[in-house]
Amino acid sequence: LTIARNVRTLALASTAICGLLFGHSDLSVAVGGPGYFYEPSSEQNVGTLRLKACSSTSNCVSSNYAEPPNRYISPLKIVNDRDTAFQRTVRDVQTSDFVITEVISKDYYIHLTTAGTAPGSIDDVELVIPEEGGIVNMRCEARVTLPPPPFCVKKNCINGNMDQRSRLKNLMNILGLPSADETQMQGAKWTPIFFNSDRVPGFYDNY
Repeated sequence: LTIARNVRTLALASTAICGLLFGHSDLSVAVGGPGYFYEPSSEQNVGTLRLKACSSTSNCVSSNYAEPPNRYISPLKIVNDRDTAFQRTVRDVQTSDFVITEVISKDYYIHLTTAGTAPGSIDDVELVIPEEGGIVNMRCEARVTLPPPPFCVKKNCINGNMDQRSRLKNLMNILGLPSADETQMQGAKWTPIFFNSDRVPGFYDNY
């Protein structure tokens, strides 16, 4: 089973990279179902590529700017051009426990799966590199929702969907990319957030 999974992942990764290198902008490779939380590009929304917002009833974290603190995670900052960052992301994921299930090269989109918290469950992980901004947007959602613990005790932790946050942090280390807000957060004072699922009052008034 492990060998079969590795062969499938390698085939998907190789196809995606070839699509970029040889200009197959319409390349779309899917195994195991579509990316349910992804808004594909079209003539109407070119340049506005994004991952869908998390549901308030799911175990989910995302770099979507509209998420409340307990469901928000910073996007990653790329250190190369968009094509190179995409190729390296696909390459580096092959050596991890994440499984590539879908790659859409024209949209710089990758859908991964990994083991979830509930026994035998799966978490979906999505990555997309928008045309502008020099970032990688991320999203992780559990297919099986579990009640979150009422608090966290680990230093600098953010309460809410901690397992999904940990999976994206692990992916960040695999890719070797820093958080986009790394500089801004240096020297920040952290305060625990308890039972918080509401958006910050007034924060979204301008959006």
